[in-house]
Formats: sequence, C-alpha cells, structure tokens
Amino acid sequence: MLHLMRKHARSWLIKLALGAIVVVFVFWGVGSYRAQRGNRVAVVNGAPIVLEEFRGVYDQLLEAYRRQFGEALDEKLMRGLDLKRQALDQLINRRLLLQEATRLNFRVTNEELLRAIQQIPAFQRNGRFHPQVYQRVLTRNRMTPEMYEETKKNELLIEKLQSFVLGSIKVSEAEALEAYKWLKEEVSLDYVVFKPLAYGDVEVEAEEIETYFSEHEKAYEIPPKVKVQYLLLDFKGFEARANVSEEEVRTYFDLNKEDYATQEAKEPVLAEVADRIRNKLAKDAARTLAFDRAEEIYEGCYGAGNISDVAKTNELKVHETGFFPQNGPIKGIKEKRKFAETAFALGEDEVGEPLELSDGYYILQLIAMEPAKIPDLKTVEEKVRQDLIQERKDDLAKKDAEEFLNALKGGAEFQKAAASQKLKTKTTGFFKRSGAIPQIGLERDIQEAAFLLSPLKLFPDAVIKGKQGYYVLQFKARQEADPKEFEDKKREITSSLLLQKRQRTIGELLALLREKSEVTVEEGFLD
Repeated sequence: MLHLMRKHARSWLIKLALGAIVVVFVFWGVGSYRAQRGNRVAVVNGAPIVLEEFRGVYDQLLEAYRRQFGEALDEKLMRGLDLKRQALDQLINRRLLLQEATRLNFRVTNEELLRAIQQIPAFQRNGRFHPQVYQRVLTRNRMTPEMYEETKKNELLIEKLQSFVLGSIKVSEAEALEAYKWLKEEVSLDYVVFKPLAYGDVEVEAEEIETYFSEHEKAYEIPPKVKVQYLLLDFKGFEARANVSEEEVRTYFDLNKEDYATQEAKEPVLAEVADRIRNKLAKDAARTLAFDRAEEIYEGCYGAGNISDVAKTNELKVHETGFFPQNGPIKGIKEKRKFAETAFALGEDEVGEPLELSDGYYILQLIAMEPAKIPDLKTVEEKVRQDLIQERKDDLAKKDAEEFLNALKGGAEFQKAAASQKLKTKTTGFFKRSGAIPQIGLERDIQEAAFLLSPLKLFPDAVIKGKQGYYVLQFKARQEADPKEFEDKKREITSSLLLQKRQRTIGELLALLREKSEVTVEEGFLD
C-alpha cells in the first residue's frame, strides 16, 4: 500500500534501507483498497491520479521545504509556494511523459529492468544483488515483485524518453563565455532611501478610519476554525510488543555499517553496536505495529462513519479539541501545522486517514466548523488606525522620493540635491546580479534596475520600493568580467547552462503535451 510505504519511508528502517527506490514508490504508487473507491484528484488522458499518490508527493515536497526553510516556513510562505499545485503538477507531468514514451514505442526489455534493479544498493548484500534481500524489502513495503517491477519499468521508460529528447542538446563556448560575463559583471550605485518610519506623527480622523476599514475589511477577517475529535495510537504503547530477531539486527548492520564506523579508520563490529541497533529496530517495529493497528481502526471508523463507536469497542480514548484556526495553537498538539492541515482538509463529519506525527498515529474526525467572519470595527479599531497611519507615511515617502528623482532627471546634481534636503547619500560598492547588495541587502528589484543603468542612463524610470523604503538610484560605475578567469570557470558554467537548457526543453515538451492532452482536475481540489 502506497500510504504504508510513504509513512514508513519517512520515519523508520525503510528510510535508511530504501533510499534508492523511494522515489519510484512515491511517484507511481501501486494502488490500494481506498484508491479503488474512486478517490481520484485528476485524470490525464483517461488515466486517473488518486489521492494516495498525491499525498505521497505532497508530503515529500513539504518535508523538503521544511528542511530548506526551517522555522521560516510559515503560512504566508506556504501559500506562496502553492504546494498542492506543485505536487499535482509533478504527478501530471510524469503521467504525460509516460504516455508519450509509450506513444513513441519506447520499450524496456526484461534484461534492462533486471540490470537496473540489481544495481540498487538496497537490494544488495556485500555489493551484490541478493534475491532474499529484494523480497524482504518489498515485503516490508507491502509490495510484490510484480508491483515494484512495473513501477520501475515506468521510471525507465521516462528516462529513455528524456535521453532521446535531451541527447542532442549542446552548449557552445561562445554561449558559456556570454553567460560568464553576465554572471561576473558588477555595478556600483549611489542612492538615497526615503523611509516611511522616518516621518513623524500622522493624524487620522474617525471617518477616515471607518472608510479605510470598509475598503480593507477582508484584511481583518477572522479566519475559519474547526473542531475535531481524534484517536491517538502512540508509539510508546506498542514498544513492549515489538520483537526484533538477531537476523534483523545483522541485516540492518550489513546495510548501514558506515553509520557505525568511528570521527578513526576502524571497521565496526556487530557485537559492539548490536544493542543500539536492537533498540532502534524495536522502536521502528513499534511504529509498524502502530501503523497496522491504525489502519484497522481507520477501516472501522470509515465503515461506521464516526470514531466514537469504534473507540468504545476497542477501548480507546476519544480526545476533543476546542475550535482552532489553521495557523493557530492547538491544545495538546505539538505538531500543530500537520494536524491542522489534516483537519482543514476534512469534510463535515469525515474521518481522516491515519496521520503520523512524532508521537504516534492520529485518526481525526471533523465535528464542527466556524466560517470566516469580518469583526466589528470596534474590536480592531486600533490596528486599523495604525495600518492607515502606516499607509499615509508610505505615501509621503513615495511622494518625496518621486519628487527627488524628478529633480535629478531635470538636471540637479545628486549630492547637492540630497544635501539641500538633508538626505544622507550612500554608495553600494560593486555587486553582481546575484547575492546581496552591500549596504542594502537582498533586493531583487534594485538589482534588476541597477544592471539596466549606464553612463547614458543614470537613473531608473521610477523609484524602487525596498524593505526599508523607497530608493532613488544613480549609476556610479560598471566593472566588466575578467575574461582571463573564464578558462577556470568554463566547465562549471557549461554544465550549469546544459542543465538549464535541458530543464527548459523538458518544460517545453510538457507544455506541448499538456496543450494536446485532456487533463482534468477534480472541481475544488486546488481551492
């Protein structure tokens, strides 16, 4: 079952042992009982994409972004990343590529498939393919060899199509040199910044506050809230039932020896680490038992339509939350983001599939919803007043910056014009198109505008809004790339350009395939 493989691949032995094959599992899936209930999210030329597959790719993307952004991955950034669309696009693209490979009569022979599988480290022992290890790994993932080999075959078909499409793509030395010059070119600017915070008190009338609130009331909306009941099958409760054999300890040791090697060049000895491995596998086995039990409980809840009856039959405690928003705290829940995501994805009275958190599996049922609502002005009046004042200060800063830029365009000298208004001028020093700007920081709009300037065009067409305020720029100097350094960077730049060309080509192919294909997404799925 793909759900099982996805859960386990994130959290226990399979994650360590199956790094080479997890992508296949996540991208393709092997179907499940629930998937056969018509639980589809999209259809590509008649081929369905089911929720199980989507959740696998979505979870993988989410974990990748969490590793990349850490605590900075807040709700605003999540909305900007649009993970649901990203995950669905990945699945649609792979369906399209597979269908195109089939249409072009690409084939994967049994010998090619066998060779590819035999080269996967997770199926090897002492560097050689081992049939028993292969079978054991698939069994742990609730897969048969036929299921896995079909998914691997599809992956190889796509690789053949990509090799065919990308094989003729080249990068000339002239292209590499041009890219090198573009990357290494530098400019320097003089600038002044008009900061809204520098403006003094701004008075606003009560009528203005009311008008501002009526025009921006959506910004003060109280978000929707939900209340759920849930069952918890915690991992600790299953640890006492976990049995780990000596064979499992040895197999794990053989597959992960490098993790137990000693900062010295000493071959690890099983006897020295057996207890550590046994304890780890016991915890992993407890997760397996908890998952299997959670699946059983879920099937019962799904059939009954609620969790209360099943909880009573199985002597489980039913927990209940208060109302909570999607980005707010939830009493008793540490991993509030994943819990809330699952809760808000449920329909009225719907029971959700088992949700893995760090302490166990949760089965949720939505029991009540509070829709979003606009508050009375009285309850948010002070915030509205401050927002209006900030907008007024922003307007003043922009107006003054525009007047200053117009004076420069009219012939005023930069330093004198700044001095007459008691403005402090600064110089950035040289900077490239990528990275932070000295004195300013990471400001893409300023960087883009800066490299359009020259001795013949000293100023941008308009003031530029940055994090600190409104910037007025003046070109100071340009420094060309040193062609002597190109030889040292040529291989690196050529490789980068080749990758970009290949990505662009695949993107163009996918756009063409989508244009002539019938792709439908279930109504409301991406809302």
